[in-house]
Amino acid sequence: MTQPLRVRMAPSPTGDLHVGGARTALFNYLMARRAGGSFVLRVEDTDALRSDPAKEAGIYDGLRWLGLHWDEGPDIGGPYGPYRQSERGEVYREAVGALLDSGQAYYDYTTAEERAAERERQRAQGQTQRYSGMGRRFSAADIARRQAAGVVPAVRFRSESRSVSFHDVVLGSITVGPDDVDDFVIARGDGSALYNLAVTVDDHYMRISHVVRGRDHVSNTFRQVLLYQALGWPPPVFAHLPLVVDLRRQKFSKRDGAQWVGAYRTQGYLPEAMLNFLIFLGWAPGDEREIFSVDELTAEFRLERVNRADAVFDVQRLDYFNGVWIRRLDVDDLAARARPYAARGGLTVAPDQHEYFAAGLALEQERLSHLSQTADLMDFFFDDALQPDMRQVRFRRHDPAAAAAALRRVAELVRTVDPFDDPTLEAAMRALAAELGWKAGDLFMPVRVAVTGRRATPPLFATMAVLGRQRCQERLRRALASLAECSAP
Repeated sequence: MTQPLRVRMAPSPTGDLHVGGARTALFNYLMARRAGGSFVLRVEDTDALRSDPAKEAGIYDGLRWLGLHWDEGPDIGGPYGPYRQSERGEVYREAVGALLDSGQAYYDYTTAEERAAERERQRAQGQTQRYSGMGRRFSAADIARRQAAGVVPAVRFRSESRSVSFHDVVLGSITVGPDDVDDFVIARGDGSALYNLAVTVDDHYMRISHVVRGRDHVSNTFRQVLLYQALGWPPPVFAHLPLVVDLRRQKFSKRDGAQWVGAYRTQGYLPEAMLNFLIFLGWAPGDEREIFSVDELTAEFRLERVNRADAVFDVQRLDYFNGVWIRRLDVDDLAARARPYAARGGLTVAPDQHEYFAAGLALEQERLSHLSQTADLMDFFFDDALQPDMRQVRFRRHDPAAAAAALRRVAELVRTVDPFDDPTLEAAMRALAAELGWKAGDLFMPVRVAVTGRRATPPLFATMAVLGRQRCQERLRRALASLAECSAP
């Protein structure tokens, strides 16, 4: 029987969820969902000094925000737990013991100073800096002296002088030469496992069928292949994803934009847009389509369509996806998502103002590119003390006195027009402009500034309809006072 597809996301809780890690999680999640398999979350916290429970919680939060829910993990358990490496010490010690017993690992009593001196000699001679295996050659007497001196040994895997190969779904067959993998450390002096051993053991006992991760892990994979062979375990299928690079084709860094998923959330990106962007960091659908929901991606995703070339992180493309997804949202959904950003920007929306907020937001939906813009775009809807500065009108064709006379007519129109809606307002205002002998735009601009305090807004009459008769009357009154100041000598 074919092994069920099981994939994993294995972050280290020493930092927040990185965009590259989110991309890896997405690819694994889609594989699991398409195959009806399992998506496992495993926390690699063997670095006790740098691991932070708050960072671990942040990783959970970032994945949940993206909608990438896992089937097994530290917080929900599962049949192959525990799912934190710090809780799996016993199984690691068993593997180290088996390798020591078979002679495929050894205690290395070299000191840090000896290893540093060796690297310095190699550097001075222009050689590759790698461990020479000097610890293999110590006699029993050498080891006894070092033990007496208090040297605590690490455990190294004994790499024989032979080529190492594996097949990669993305990169094809890969081989390194007999001198490219040195004797690498698999356990510290205190007996705790290091990355390559812990990952190999975990993937085996958690029955991971496919290891899908970034291409920067290729060098680790050769070591893990050796460990699988030494322990007599079948390796999983490997697939290494392209690196994420900036527009200069260099490694993506903080100066190119936020690296952490939480920062994009704070900036007002939608999770749908982020996922739509992340999928194109290495994958292509084989046609011209760009916009995909998670369900659509689940049906379409194939590892075989992942590119080998580095994936360029272009924030302008992310902005494009965000705008598309904002415009696709139902206005009530958009309003619910935007309200926390409005509050963060200082715009308070009372519970009984949801419909009003949603109506105004619907007018701004086309201009909204990030939810973090909500307060700036919508504050005039909620500013009951708005004092319009009529100097913005610029009065090219009509002086302030003429504009004031026109606005008084507008104020009367606003008081009497019925119903107070977009088409009725527009028809009445155009008729007034014709009666005054003004171009429509010359009348509409002072009205716009009067009722919104701005020159650039959503469509004027739809905006007035949302503001309502009372607000428009009050703001026109204040605008007339401002025009009086503009007319004063």
